[in-house]
Amino acid sequence: MDETTDIPRTAYSAALHIANNARAAFDNALSDLDVILTYSAPGTAPKGLDSTGGARFNSLWTVLGSPCVNVPAHIAENHLPVGVQIIARLGEDAKALAAARSLESALRR
Repeated sequence: MDETTDIPRTAYSAALHIANNARAAFDNALSDLDVILTYSAPGTAPKGLDSTGGARFNSLWTVLGSPCVNVPAHIAENHLPVGVQIIARLGEDAKALAAARSLESALRR
């Protein structure tokens, strides 16, 4: 929060406008798709509880307000999971959860 105190109000308003346009564009881009499947993070989960890992693969979905569900897809050689995530359009949380359940079930086979 301290790092944001010097952001001018006009720059903040412009960023909100860009985010709103991005939400509309993303909704339009997913018009023929149910969900998106992508990596959750670069590489495996971090060892220990000191960090949740890098957020760079999730920042976009946070700005868009899109529901995301992480699914551990693979256990790497270091015995830590590599996750993928299901992303759906804003408000389609149930669709994201259903797709994640389906993927989880398929990965168990």
